[in-house]
Amino acid sequence: MNKDITKNLTEAVFKKASSLSPDDISVITAYVEDSILRFSNNSVTVVDTSKEATVFLYLTKAGRRAMGATYAVDPSNLDNFVDRLFTSMKFTEKSEEYVPLPKATRIPEARSHYDANIEGLKEKISDQGAAAVNAALAQGAQRVSGAVTATIQAYSIKTSGGVEASDQRSSITINVRAFSSTGSSGHGLSCSASLRNFNAEEAGATAGRFAQESRKTGHWEEGEYDLIMGPTVAANILQMVGYSASAFHVDEGTSFLVNSLGKKVASEEFTLEDCGVIEGGFGGRSFDDEGVPTQRTSIIEKGILRTYLHNSSTAKKYNTSTTGNAGILAPHPWNIVAAPGKMSLETMIAECKKAVYVTNNWYTRYQNYVTGEYSTLPRDATFLIENGSVKYAINGTRISDSIPRQLMNLKGIGKERKWIEWWEVEVPTNTPALLIEKARVTKAQP
Repeated sequence: MNKDITKNLTEAVFKKASSLSPDDISVITAYVEDSILRFSNNSVTVVDTSKEATVFLYLTKAGRRAMGATYAVDPSNLDNFVDRLFTSMKFTEKSEEYVPLPKATRIPEARSHYDANIEGLKEKISDQGAAAVNAALAQGAQRVSGAVTATIQAYSIKTSGGVEASDQRSSITINVRAFSSTGSSGHGLSCSASLRNFNAEEAGATAGRFAQESRKTGHWEEGEYDLIMGPTVAANILQMVGYSASAFHVDEGTSFLVNSLGKKVASEEFTLEDCGVIEGGFGGRSFDDEGVPTQRTSIIEKGILRTYLHNSSTAKKYNTSTTGNAGILAPHPWNIVAAPGKMSLETMIAECKKAVYVTNNWYTRYQNYVTGEYSTLPRDATFLIENGSVKYAINGTRISDSIPRQLMNLKGIGKERKWIEWWEVEVPTNTPALLIEKARVTKAQP
């Protein structure tokens, strides 16, 4: 990867912005290169590569703020972009949230995880898709579809606070859906920051196995069930906890963690962290949008909410320090990590008298941000558990519950964790399976 792309663009935009004499400047340039393979009905359908550079710019003048981004990175367009953004501040109100950008703090060079083997995978990405398809077929699947995405990213930042740093990261993900002869389906997933820890074959085998195991379906009734969330489903819910921990969302009234600092918000067995850079993680970088070094932040520790995620503006309001999670406007999580528990999936199933085991889900929607009430639709293999064993697969389910209630009613936490990032999980999340007591399961409307 040509890391000079980001450094040169960042320097050019910073120089132009400086000539206009703003009070604060933060320039971040991101370069992203994706290699994508799509396969359907057991065959490759699309192989593509995309490259894109994006410049993000934040400016202030006399308490007024402006921010913007552009994909048009040739010199004339960049100059015009900076001029227009600076001029736009004339038409904005002075911001009550304004805080000067932090002064430079030493940022370790390139702390994120980067695997050059992913950059060199372009010609061999079809091998990963073939491995997944063959593994699913070996489990008895009839049709297999999915996608492999290999991504390399480079970032550079320069601020008026004296910060100047670069970082890079890599990731590879595969999503596999397998279908049996009866139309039942299963989902498999593998995500990694390195090729070494990536396993397309395992993802395919998991999808194929779930498709076969869910061929037998049976009757079920609406009501309360203990709920086993596989890691893919658990990650979808836990990223919402990460978003709700943003001090911006707390102030905005779109968080279910309002007025909860220092209070019990989950089972005492539950601990959740945000990590800017962590072994295996692929969502963070070594600096945030203000040029502050990212860090490991304990959000929930043994059931107690320890902190919100902050940038400099929200930290000032709460009389605390930034946690290195800026977003200029809204702090956000980088990599969400749930502590492992002590239960195997088999033990979870064995301890359930009446439960539903959900392996995948989609269309998760809030009904109420403040109470954390939401609904989601289980997808692919979903199983009814009775008296400690799987009875058969069930279809047409909807989970309707609240996240705070689920966190407080955790009966078990898996001991094996899995990194998850896909369509429904934007923030890379490392989580085990979760066992939740008495969730409401209803019929999904056709």
